[in-house]
Order: sequence, then C-alpha cells, then structure tokens
Amino acid sequence: MRYLLMIVVLCVAGYFAWQQFKPRTPPPPPPPPPILTEPSPLISTEEQAKVVKSASDQDSDVRWQAIVFLDKMKVPAAFDVMFEKTRKDPDIDLRVKVIGLLGQRGAQKIALQASPNDPLTPVLSADPIPREKRIAEISQHLLASTKDPVPEIRIAALQALDGLGDYSVGSAVTDSLKDPDERVRLQALKTLNGLQDKKTALIEAERKRQEELRRKAEEAAKSGTPLAQ
Repeated sequence: MRYLLMIVVLCVAGYFAWQQFKPRTPPPPPPPPPILTEPSPLISTEEQAKVVKSASDQDSDVRWQAIVFLDKMKVPAAFDVMFEKTRKDPDIDLRVKVIGLLGQRGAQKIALQASPNDPLTPVLSADPIPREKRIAEISQHLLASTKDPVPEIRIAALQALDGLGDYSVGSAVTDSLKDPDERVRLQALKTLNGLQDKKTALIEAERKRQEELRRKAEEAAKSGTPLAQ
C-alpha cells in the first residue's frame, strides 16, 4: 500500500512539473489599429464654393469638370447645380451629360464612414436628404426635361429615368409616346421596358428571399431549434 501511495504521489508531482515546464502558447497578437475610413476632404467648404462658381464658367468644359468634381465630392450642393444645368445651360451636350449623371444616382449613397460600434467595419451614411425624397426630386427634374424643346434632351431624360429606376414615373413616361419625334417615342418604350424589367427582378429577388426564410423556419421547426433572427 505504501508503494502504491508513493507511485500516486510521484505521478501527481510529475504532472505538475510537466505543467510548469511545458512550452506555453504565445498570446494572440494585439488587434490592428482602427482603420480611418473617412479621410479629411480634399478641399474645404470655402474652396468647394469656388468650384460651384466654376460650374458657371464661360467654357463648357470647365463647367462640366466642376460638376464632375462636385459629384465626386458628394457635395449636397452638387444636386442644385446639376438641376439648374439641366434647365438653363446653353450647351446642349453638357445638359445631356448632366442628365446622364443624374440617372446614375439611383443606387448611390453619399459617404463612407466608420461604424461607432465597430471602427473596422465601414458603413455607408445616408444623403442628408432621405433617399426616397432625393430619388423623387431627381425624377421630377428628369420628367421636366422630357418636355424640353430639344429632342436630344428629351431622349437623354428618358434614358436617365430608366437608369434611375423609379417605378413611380411609369405613367408620366407614357406621355412621351405622343412625342412628335419618333426617336423619343422609341426611347419612351425602351424606358418602360427597362423599368418593368427592374421591377420584375426586384419582385423575383423578394420572392426568393421569402422562400429562403420559409425554408429556414421549416427546418428550425423540425429540429426544434429556435430560428436565428
């Protein structure tokens, strides 16, 4: 019995000795520092005002480059400048390009910021004006351009409405089916087809999402596990 007790003591002592001297796992590296996802603006607010003035320069190329820069900077005033140019700029080509630029704003957010809860995960911040209101505002200006005396402007506005994807303008677009220019009438039909395709794709995506949710709910019910939110 004494020998058995000594063996047990030696085993326990050996185990603690091995625990003391075995190689230790190095600690995990520290987390990386937060990534700055919103660098300081290229130019100040006062300097942006100078660019806004350049949008009224006598040279149309200067006006266009100023508008492009304001749009890249996501300056809210850029919309006011573009809306004015679609109505009043003397250069038809520039008006067409500005209208095309407005048509690309449908899916766009304004700025990239760091999440306050997770600085490593960038999030898109919203336009100071709610997105639905901004889209409606752009749509109304584009619809006004579909009544412009210049056919090229009317065509560009219809193309931009297709790109913008605002389904609520469908009824208004049908007014262009009576346009005296056959090119405008053709583009109106293309725009209606494009809007319908986008709406159909959206409905199909929502149907698939609902089916996936239903499938997960059925699997959770069979397994008795709660459905993850």
